[in-house]
Amino acid sequence: MVAIGIALMFHVVRSGTAPFFFQPQHFFVANILGLLGFAGLTWAAVAMRRRTDWHRRLHVASMTILLGPAFGRLLPMPFMIPWSFQVAALCSAAFLLIVMVLDARRVGRLHRAWSVGLAVSLATLVAAQVVAFGPAGNAIYRAVTAGSPGAAVSPLAFPPPPPGIQITGR
Repeated sequence: MVAIGIALMFHVVRSGTAPFFFQPQHFFVANILGLLGFAGLTWAAVAMRRRTDWHRRLHVASMTILLGPAFGRLLPMPFMIPWSFQVAALCSAAFLLIVMVLDARRVGRLHRAWSVGLAVSLATLVAAQVVAFGPAGNAIYRAVTAGSPGAAVSPLAFPPPPPGIQITGR
């Protein structure tokens, strides 16, 4: 899943088809870092499969990292430009916080696995902002899109919406 997700991100930015409510460079960097955060937490959960208290909580935390795109499909993202990514990320973080609170109420305390999951989730979001809008993000995006239609797309500008009536579910 991680390899296909990363390959898909390369294809999207190289073809110049990032969603118009995201900046292509930020979209690319944030999604790849999110996939890596998911993979790291999932790997940790599998490594701790005998400690079921950690295992299941780390899996839930890793899953919440992947909720950003799901919320992006549910929310009216075009109306949230320039904050589309941040809104979807906050919805994912809110989901994780709700699960943490419910678990703490059930168990009587906050399990340390939630702290690890929250830290990885926040680290991926902060790293996405820092890398995408810094010199490293510029260099990565230029290298990935070199010689492709995506090279003609302004990396930090919001692309224009597609022409015609917007119909979801196609």
